[in-house]
Amino acid sequence: MRATLLLTAASMFGCTSKTALDGTDSPTVDSEVDSDSGSHHSDSDSAPHSDSTADTDTDTDTDTDTDADSDSDADADADSDTADTGPEPDRELEFVLVAAGTFQMGCTASQYDCDSDETEHTVTLTRDYYVATTEVTQHQFETAMGYNPSDFPDCGNNCPVDDVSWHEATKFANLRSVDEGLAECYTCTSSSPPSCVPNGTAYDCEGYRLLTEAEWEAAARCGTDYTYAGSDVVEDVAWYHSNSGAGDDYGPNTIATLAPNDCGLYDMSGTIDEWVQDAYAGDYGAAAATDPEVTEPPEPDRLLRGGGWEFDAEYARVASRVNAWGHASSQVSGFRLARTAP
Repeated sequence: MRATLLLTAASMFGCTSKTALDGTDSPTVDSEVDSDSGSHHSDSDSAPHSDSTADTDTDTDTDTDTDADSDSDADADADSDTADTGPEPDRELEFVLVAAGTFQMGCTASQYDCDSDETEHTVTLTRDYYVATTEVTQHQFETAMGYNPSDFPDCGNNCPVDDVSWHEATKFANLRSVDEGLAECYTCTSSSPPSCVPNGTAYDCEGYRLLTEAEWEAAARCGTDYTYAGSDVVEDVAWYHSNSGAGDDYGPNTIATLAPNDCGLYDMSGTIDEWVQDAYAGDYGAAAATDPEVTEPPEPDRLLRGGGWEFDAEYARVASRVNAWGHASSQVSGFRLARTAP
């Protein structure tokens, strides 16, 4: 079902590391996955291993009374920690590296109810890129922008920010770039509401930005041909219309509460519809493309990907596309950040 979202104005891909982009890495599974459209499962490298080995030697002369006292103290500390966990801390943005490669984009064999603008075609991305593992949260947005536009502030700091326009999303990306001393990927000419245009092609910008549509779908698929981002079963990976509550409880959920996809990305299907870089220009066509990005006309409809908590399951498909005016926003519009790898 082809839909234009009506909003209120206001080959080989791999994930190699998780990082806050400040130089500190945490280990993750290194994987390279076959992007043939008929294969649902990735061919991963062997599981990560520790460079250190456990010391199996024990000192049989250790005083058992001392050990008992120590164990008792440790148990007491553990009980104390368990009893006072406090609220969940505000999440920080983490990123995974998605490797360049070639994949099939659009209405592949796993998809259903495809629209006429989802023609399957071959896409090659020539640049590695970082993708945030989660959508930008209300807390993260308010900290940077000074306000929280969300229609669901009671959902909590770790719920995705919603009611965000494409221009607000790109201004947020600029602020993070400035904060880290990186080049801005957009020029914004006013502050309230912002009005932004890309500074050249997304692939060449070193700062934070939105994913191009091709990057988004490549990361969502992560070398597989699942219907949704990480599964053929929508409930495994997506908050959507049928599992997002009812009555007063009907609404978005905290990020990263369902399973991630094979690249470690959460909520690429469902939860919040994510703005991407590209303008909407209709069907892709069947011709192969390298580093595609639609930039014209200057004030077009922009694209959102992934579906949302208020949408039916078909919009959570990895090939589904929704277009909307870039200055519009709604209770299902949000975003995640990306960066071209140096």
